[in-house]
Amino acid sequence: MPQRPVDRRSGESAARPRQARGAGKAAPATSKVRPGPGSPPAAADARERIFLAAERLFAERGFDGVSVRDIVEAAAVNLAAISYYFGSKSELLLAVFAVRAKELNRERNALLREAEARHGGDAPLEEILRALMGPPILWRDPASGKDTASRFIARALAEATPDLREILETDVSHLRGFLAALARALPHLPRPEVCWALHFATALPHQCTDTHLKRLKALSDDGCDTRDVAAVLDRAVAYAIGGIEALGAPRRGAGDAKT
Repeated sequence: MPQRPVDRRSGESAARPRQARGAGKAAPATSKVRPGPGSPPAAADARERIFLAAERLFAERGFDGVSVRDIVEAAAVNLAAISYYFGSKSELLLAVFAVRAKELNRERNALLREAEARHGGDAPLEEILRALMGPPILWRDPASGKDTASRFIARALAEATPDLREILETDVSHLRGFLAALARALPHLPRPEVCWALHFATALPHQCTDTHLKRLKALSDDGCDTRDVAAVLDRAVAYAIGGIEALGAPRRGAGDAKT
């Protein structure tokens, strides 16, 4: 019979929770990684510590820079606890990503629904873009309490494992509402152009991660203030609006240039 993991803080042997062991199949919607019915409080505490330690370490060092032992030591659990609660290190990454991505996209879609409600179902372009880009940019602010989650998501996307890449390449369900909203806001654009507009708009928040903004500070010789996340969002939205509006303008070929 396999040995149960021991919570090194409490010394208690935790009962196996009933939730899924693998890649976030039953991942909760918040950072609280809840045990199944009848599980002792120690189980919930141990799972949460593993979750939060993994999130922080993956955000700081990336997937390849973190070992299972690193997570075990940071979470103060024994080595068996990772596989007991989550499976492999890759499955743990997927579980953390599933939780944080769900939180992010729930916030995005809530903002979109609020914008649509304010405008009788047809939100204007600027408010659609603010709903889409606001959460990933504003989460960078430590005052949001979500800056670690923001850094984790950014690093996970930039250094996606094969398992995560497979999900990212096929899961677009969280963008369907935004595509429909953009199509209503841009009735003059054919659907493929609306898809391009959404595609490029979703890329802009990735340019607002810590790594890219540090490059901006270096490029501008510290002339750009990247700490004001609200101002960063304003610029990103203005830039996206300009680009999207240009999609509907006549395009000039090389031979059309004025001489």
